[in-house]
Amino acid sequence: MNHSAKLLISAFIFLVISIGLNAQNSTKILDDLSKKTNSYSNIKATFSYKMLNAKAGINEITNGTLLVTGNKYHLSIAGQEVISDGATVWTLLPESNEVQINSVTEESGFSPSKLLANYNVDYNSKLENDITKDGKSCYQIKLTPKQKNSNFNYVILIVNKELLQLASFVIYDFDDNVFTYDIKQFTTNSSLPADSFIFNEKNYPGIEVIDLR
Repeated sequence: MNHSAKLLISAFIFLVISIGLNAQNSTKILDDLSKKTNSYSNIKATFSYKMLNAKAGINEITNGTLLVTGNKYHLSIAGQEVISDGATVWTLLPESNEVQINSVTEESGFSPSKLLANYNVDYNSKLENDITKDGKSCYQIKLTPKQKNSNFNYVILIVNKELLQLASFVIYDFDDNVFTYDIKQFTTNSSLPADSFIFNEKNYPGIEVIDLR
């Protein structure tokens, strides 16, 4: 999985966090986020995505969806789909009519549950000043990766105080890119189709399969 794909998966894991907060201490908040999120049988989120790089003149906006249950996920954004059943990852690229297949390994470490379980181990957190977003008072939590080989510099989580849920988050990488994700809808414990987290080649006649396992 290349750098951009890893960043994409890392980014969308933050979408699964939309839960109640019981304290204004960043460490306590992250503990509550992890526990509550893992209590859901599944999560479905729709969101808008904006990529900004002022130096390069990039300002792109698109929409996407994410399904998550345990270590399984199905991400759709900008014409690309990333699907995992917890053991295998399929990256579907419709424009080139191909699908890339990779194994989920301990080294890759991009499963939702693993990231959620290791917030306080892998990141330094800090509660920043409150802000107002869309007329609502919000908490800000800054997450800075402890590892030097991280795919991003830091992340800002923006949490609606009244609703006690994630309103958006912003990722800053090392190439002056700023990725903003605004959550539009968040649903938990839904009835999902059995094949939500697998890629069925029969549904894509003529597709090129690139098996990188």
